[in-house]
Amino acid sequence: MKKSVGILSGLAIAIAVVTTAGAWYTGKQLPVELDSALARSNAELEKALIGTGGNMSIERVSLEQHFFSSTAQYRLKARDINLGQGEVVNFDVGVTDQIEHGPFPWSRVKALKLMPVLAVSNSTLQKDDFTAAWFAAAGDKPPVSAQTSLGYGGNVVSQVQLAPVKLDEADGNSLDFSGMQLQVSGDREGKASAFHGQAERFVMKLVRDDQPPATFELQGLNVAGNLQATEHDAIYVGNVDLALAETKVTLGPKQQILLIKGLEQNAVQTLDGPDTVGGRVEYKLGDITWDGRAVGKAQLAVSITSVNAPALQALSQWYQAHLPEFEAASAAGQPVPQIQMDDAEKARFQGDLHKLLAAKPKVAVENLSFKTANGESRFNLSMDFAAPASFDLPADQLSKQLITEVKSQLSLSKPMIGDLATLQALLEGQTDAQAIAMQSSQAGEVVGMMALQSGMATVQGNDVVSSLHYADGMVDFNGKKMTVEEFAMLMAAHLAALSPQG
Repeated sequence: MKKSVGILSGLAIAIAVVTTAGAWYTGKQLPVELDSALARSNAELEKALIGTGGNMSIERVSLEQHFFSSTAQYRLKARDINLGQGEVVNFDVGVTDQIEHGPFPWSRVKALKLMPVLAVSNSTLQKDDFTAAWFAAAGDKPPVSAQTSLGYGGNVVSQVQLAPVKLDEADGNSLDFSGMQLQVSGDREGKASAFHGQAERFVMKLVRDDQPPATFELQGLNVAGNLQATEHDAIYVGNVDLALAETKVTLGPKQQILLIKGLEQNAVQTLDGPDTVGGRVEYKLGDITWDGRAVGKAQLAVSITSVNAPALQALSQWYQAHLPEFEAASAAGQPVPQIQMDDAEKARFQGDLHKLLAAKPKVAVENLSFKTANGESRFNLSMDFAAPASFDLPADQLSKQLITEVKSQLSLSKPMIGDLATLQALLEGQTDAQAIAMQSSQAGEVVGMMALQSGMATVQGNDVVSSLHYADGMVDFNGKKMTVEEFAMLMAAHLAALSPQG
């Protein structure tokens, strides 16, 4: 018995010594760790805000250290950040961080998490004049809080909590958010991260004097991803997935409802060569209904391959630097702004663009489809690019060298067109079932007949099909070969015939 007591006593003393020593070590290391984390965060903020005309930074205001814990105070400052359309953001908010020293922080021990860690950080947004309204909407609780564990091996695990928010304004505008939980894990340098978050409900009602109210309801949000840094700065590979169980929009004078069940977005980015990246994003819309009537399902997948990563990064920075000029042109209704560049900047821009095109990137709409009860229509498109001999070539020669191949096919389902015609008739209040059925059956046939007569498509069974293949300066349009110039004249003639003056 005495031997057992002695062993337990020795074990207790050993644990106490390890805990005390670990707390002392953490206290000594803490300022260096915090300064390193702030430097990395500010560097990422600087890169993210290039082209906004402003800046954002985090600074440590104070650090009060004790033996087993410390308290840090931070300020997050944003100055003159241009959000576009003349909207500029400025704010200055505080964050309090209660830091528990390792190796066995009490909050982890209580949760039966007994793996030793360097420290546990408990961060909350501070209440001040700027955040007071947000606190009030969250029931006077911190709207944003996070607990982060820093392991001795450099692993980081964070639990981020967005508090439930409810806001009802006198003019009828309202917001009801159930809150969100987000878990993020990775390394302290931010080179690898995995995350998963979920929110139950988000409801927002917008009321304006000049239009009917609009209500947006989102149910069952899930977001997840896994990202890895590459040797190319700011370019990550991995996946990001988002899903919404239900999306409901109520709008218009009759307060009609658009309901989408099962909305998904799945994005993947990969390295497909030493210096090239590729990506694919897929969207899915499950059952779509409008005003209580079934509409159909939709899907879209877009991919891009063989993109030179260094060139892409350089061109992205150039675009961000000239973002105000692009926004000004858009506000003035100009499709392409006149960018003023000196000879040196023009040479750099053309050099990066040439490097991007020399990798022969390819862009594809792999599947744009819409399915109703009786039919499905599809569209796909692929375009291959290459570097031209010179960017100073005449426009027609430049385009032929830039775009080396184009393939596309459109397949319109006549039964699907009939389903949409039925839906339109029902939404317009028509009640004669026989007339609706006749009108719907004729709708697809009329489209097929017009396509045949115009030469824009062929009819294959129940589908109206149009195909195009361009390569080596020649176009194959629905089985007919012609030059690019002949194809352009053909399209111009069809467009003129379709215009109101035609």
